Amino acid sequence: MKQMARQPVALVADADSFVGLDLSDALRTVGYRVLGPFATTREALAGLGQDDPTLAVIDIALRDSSSIALAEELRRRRVLFLIHSGQQQDKSHLVAFQGAPWLIKPASASDVLALCDELSLSGLAPAGDEQATFSPVVERAGSVSNPFVRKLEGFAALSEADRAVLEQISANARIVPPQTSLVHEGDRPDGVLLVMEGFAGRLKHRANGHRQIMAYLVPGDTGDLDVALLSRMDHTITTLSACKVVRIAPETVAALVQHHPQIARALRMTTLVDEATLREWLMNVGCRSAVERIAHLFCELLVRLGAVGLAQGNSYELPITQLDIADTTGLSNVHVNRSLQELRRQGLIELGGRRLTILNLQRLRTLAEFKANYLHLGDRSAA
Repeated sequence: MKQMARQPVALVADADSFVGLDLSDALRTVGYRVLGPFATTREALAGLGQDDPTLAVIDIALRDSSSIALAEELRRRRVLFLIHSGQQQDKSHLVAFQGAPWLIKPASASDVLALCDELSLSGLAPAGDEQATFSPVVERAGSVSNPFVRKLEGFAALSEADRAVLEQISANARIVPPQTSLVHEGDRPDGVLLVMEGFAGRLKHRANGHRQIMAYLVPGDTGDLDVALLSRMDHTITTLSACKVVRIAPETVAALVQHHPQIARALRMTTLVDEATLREWLMNVGCRSAVERIAHLFCELLVRLGAVGLAQGNSYELPITQLDIADTTGLSNVHVNRSLQELRRQGLIELGGRRLTILNLQRLRTLAEFKANYLHLGDRSAA
């Protein structure tokens, strides 16, 4: 991705002065220069004349009017923006704000900053017709850095034509905020989800609001490949962190399977691995202690992320919360906290700033009784 040639500039427009000031302070803290905060559309449009922002954080309803005119001007200037609003996203907003990441106010500063960083690294929106649909996109990565290609290459020998079609399919990913449902239980299936960055989760909700996370979708992972056979979804897929996601049409998946036999083989292997991983997670929740469950999860993620080039030695980004870990391992938040403290006390891990470092991998694997055979990665699982 392109590096910013100058200090990134963020325009902030929010009808609530206190929220605007808090966002501005948070952005300045991490190195942004801020235009605003502006409370009205008129002020924000005038502010655009002062400088060309890298990105913008805007509310739907400003004090003098809706921010549609501001959104249209940002789109005309090819400036990426995210929505920070107390309003829920619905179809009435699709035309003016289509493709923009959406956070429900009040979002945490860390969530806003994470999305701002994603946008600032994404560069400008593509040039072309000013009336074209605005949608944040990511630059096309080479096969070496494309997690989807890397994952499938681990299961089958891919040709250059295979790699090229996978690059094309995964090229245009949209940025999705954390804690956003990509598909709800009961929805009609609408394509296969592919995660290119971030963590998403397959989960089920109880009537009382409690949830169980039954799988992580990490970069390179897809949802169920045969989802088009279902009339309704039987589970929900939600982003656990800010993600970059591609939705692949069912007919595209069918064409891949028909015309690219090695890709078809690799995709079938990913389905088998998903099933094997679910069996291992059932073992984890049913038969292991709290500390062992978390240790096993950390070992698994090291192997999975390492296979797609996202682990550095025994360290990797872990952009999920303690509550996510609790809902994955069937523990309370308090129990997870105590278990993490115990792993730290034993000198096995370091966890901070959304990064996990395993200090003694052999001891952690022994504690968790971790064997990577269920991931079927061959030499790549030899952590």
